[in-house]
Amino acid sequence: MKDFKLTIELLPKGAWGNDLSKTLPKKEWDKLREFCYNRFNNKCMICGEKNKSLHAHEIWMFDNENKTQTLVDIIALCPKCHGVKHFRNSERLGYGENAKKHFMKINNCSELDFANHYLEAQLKFEENNQIYRWNIVANLNNLGGEGVKVPKRILPLIDNPYKEKVFNGIDCEDDYEYVEIKPLEKNELYPKIRYIEVDNYLGSITFVTDFTKKIEMWNNNERLRLKYNFAGKFVARFSVENIAFEDVYFKLYNNNGIVITKKFKLNQEI
Repeated sequence: MKDFKLTIELLPKGAWGNDLSKTLPKKEWDKLREFCYNRFNNKCMICGEKNKSLHAHEIWMFDNENKTQTLVDIIALCPKCHGVKHFRNSERLGYGENAKKHFMKINNCSELDFANHYLEAQLKFEENNQIYRWNIVANLNNLGGEGVKVPKRILPLIDNPYKEKVFNGIDCEDDYEYVEIKPLEKNELYPKIRYIEVDNYLGSITFVTDFTKKIEMWNNNERLRLKYNFAGKFVARFSVENIAFEDVYFKLYNNNGIVITKKFKLNQEI
């Protein structure tokens, strides 16, 4: 990758949510931020702009072989330079063109240089996406966080019992572990699952259902999560973060009855 002053850094999907700004208590993160701003004299490290709205940007190094995500530094950046670092997010928010122009200005380069750099960043992003879970290595002693420990996230991998099924809806009782329907005069409409998505980067299970008033996540006799629906199609996402059980299952309810899914196995050993 060409040696640019300002570069694009695309965090792999498995690292989303590992930011210190999200995993540390606010008081400890604020301490790191203030140390960072003072260290760089309240100026952007890249362009030198003195800005009251500086951002603390975490620089991480990824080692695919050892599955480690190592903190290299925390630097002060102005919003424009930070927008380049997180270029995909800038594009999503509609500021991609502005970020591209800022990249070219700071690096005194052409649009072709930008395109080549962005392509290299995306290729590295795809390579790093082979890893679902990263082991965090972060020594904060020299960054204003002496004695601060980064908490280890509990985010098991999910085995989807429906992964081999291609469906527009789970409509037969064989697809459920249990079905209980109240006797009605008209045709019973028990909860129907139309789609299931398991995202092992985020550690989430998403249901798209019809005729469902609420969905509960369970392990044995303990209810872990609950989501309500008030009208129409129900899209519900459940996170398995901080769940230490070996499996979970779901109960779907409406006025006509209840269905229970098969078990989603959780792999705690990453």
